[in-house]
Amino acid sequence: MVTNPLDYVEPFGKAGASGFTFHVEVTKDNWQELIRDIKAKGMRPGVALKPGTPIEDVYPLVEDEVPVEMVLVMTVEPGFGGQKFMPEMMNKVRTLRKKYPSLDIEVDGGLGPSTIEMAATAGANCIVAGSSVFGDPEPARVISVLRKCVDEAPQIS
Repeated sequence: MVTNPLDYVEPFGKAGASGFTFHVEVTKDNWQELIRDIKAKGMRPGVALKPGTPIEDVYPLVEDEVPVEMVLVMTVEPGFGGQKFMPEMMNKVRTLRKKYPSLDIEVDGGLGPSTIEMAATAGANCIVAGSSVFGDPEPARVISVLRKCVDEAPQIS
């Protein structure tokens, strides 16, 4: 999470990034400009929200004429790895999936073999996993478990 994401769009684009996700909490006044800049640099725009931020804060960004293409629901407070998954954040995922059936919904924080099913069945189709993958002696096995669970999760309608 950075204070002024506009400062990073050009360098990330030049570095070859395919996507750029910013926090809604720091872009209340300039998100439309930010999304346009991200797309102009050939990247896919996404928006993240912290656990305490109401889900309704991202609706205008998803519904805009030039929308974000992904919403990242943080299931921990941003800042450091190894935090405990907050299952109550799955209500946000379910709400987004119901309202926007084709939207990419990403979940980040505390995801691993013991929490992935909860996220996938809530409607998350993109997963960020750090500690559970890199802290395991068999990271490829963990990735396989996570991917399989997301791929096989029942679709919410």
